[in-house]
Amino acid sequence: MATLKLSDDFYEPTCSLVAVHCPLEAYRLAYFLNLHLQIRLRRIAGRASSECDVLSEYYEWENQMEETVWALIVNATRTQALSAGNDLFPSDEFTVTNYLIPEMKKVDYFLKIENGEGYDTEKQIVQKINEIPRVTTAYEVDVNQLKSKHNLIFL
Repeated sequence: MATLKLSDDFYEPTCSLVAVHCPLEAYRLAYFLNLHLQIRLRRIAGRASSECDVLSEYYEWENQMEETVWALIVNATRTQALSAGNDLFPSDEFTVTNYLIPEMKKVDYFLKIENGEGYDTEKQIVQKINEIPRVTTAYEVDVNQLKSKHNLIFL
């Protein structure tokens, strides 16, 4: 019987990705991005946090005039879990951290822009994000160089 395998390169990303290092909460960063970039990010209600949901906070704006989709995604999600199998200390809790892009653990947020070629250049977007107070740094990420670029498919 023949076995069929999918190639790892079947997903060709058509988006821009900006990494943002910022100590602000996601809702505050979304507010400042809306203010500085003249966009309208809103929290998606269907993406409520659960125990193992990496997308606990997800903000999105679909610009139908220019056919672009902007998404602000939290990279790291921390959840509390109980230790299992040890009856000596059954109530031990520990924190589990899940990353959207595990190879970029120090990044706090990602701004994903789909079909954004006609909006602004990525350098102008990064420059405007770096002007936001309390943003440490922002820079472009080459999606093709990411090992876990497949995590961005369904966002």
